[in-house]
Amino acid sequence: MSIGSAGAERLESGDGMGVGKRVRTSVVTGANRGIGKETAQGLARAGHRVVLACRNMGEAEKAAQEIRLGSGNPEVFARKLDLASLDSIREFARDFERDFGLLHGLVNNAGVSKLGGDRTAEGFEANVGVNFFGTFALTTMLFPLFSRSEDPRIVNVVSGIFKIGGFRIEKMNSYAWFKAYAVSKYMLLLYTWWLSDPVRGSGIKVNAVHPGIVRTSIMYTKTPLDIIIRLLLEPFFIDPARGAEGSIYLATCPGIGSGGYYEGCVEKKVSPHYLDAEKRDALLEYAQEKLRNLCR
Repeated sequence: MSIGSAGAERLESGDGMGVGKRVRTSVVTGANRGIGKETAQGLARAGHRVVLACRNMGEAEKAAQEIRLGSGNPEVFARKLDLASLDSIREFARDFERDFGLLHGLVNNAGVSKLGGDRTAEGFEANVGVNFFGTFALTTMLFPLFSRSEDPRIVNVVSGIFKIGGFRIEKMNSYAWFKAYAVSKYMLLLYTWWLSDPVRGSGIKVNAVHPGIVRTSIMYTKTPLDIIIRLLLEPFFIDPARGAEGSIYLATCPGIGSGGYYEGCVEKKVSPHYLDAEKRDALLEYAQEKLRNLCR
């Protein structure tokens, strides 16, 4: 399905929107399954125009069709996005601006959990490259599209595992699997904090959410250690629909603040130990410089 850029400006009515209200356009990354799909479903039911930004277009198109049928909302679209490739991120951002024009909500849900050795197209360790740098690059490229949107929102899906994600920037590509995953989620939390500054965010509400220990495909690799970890965690797993509740809440609830860390729909205080402004600023300075160099 496709719409023209004028579609972002027209007035529409529909379930949950009401006559004369502007339709909110939201992007959900990694929305072909799991938490992302449930998040997209929730936003579609709330009346949003939803773009599923996914690497696997076959699964994305299938998910979009299921969401259209399940929500009764015809404005659900699938678009190609691979966060491990800056070229793919640029192409997605360019095509999104052409087709939709405005952006009201961005749910940075997509993530990977790689054992080690894998690299992105730009040479980052895969967990850091996708979960942090790819998300940072996408958000940066889409950021101008928030400028004319009412009550814009960014939701970054992190993990409580960030607490073991201490890192050194000069070693950011040398961590492997569990540690690298934790590092990437801590980086994303620091990015949330940095981006929520009113001077940088220009009124955009930016929050991070830990969905809980969710039974999704990211947990289902096949090494013996993975199997042991899954068996240990099985009693604590929740289903993807419950895991998506926090993302949906932060993308739709009126009156929320910015710069918060949520577990589900409940805001939690983060220990000052993890809110290291010097580390945060150094990380974002590095990421900005890296992105500038790669885009030359």
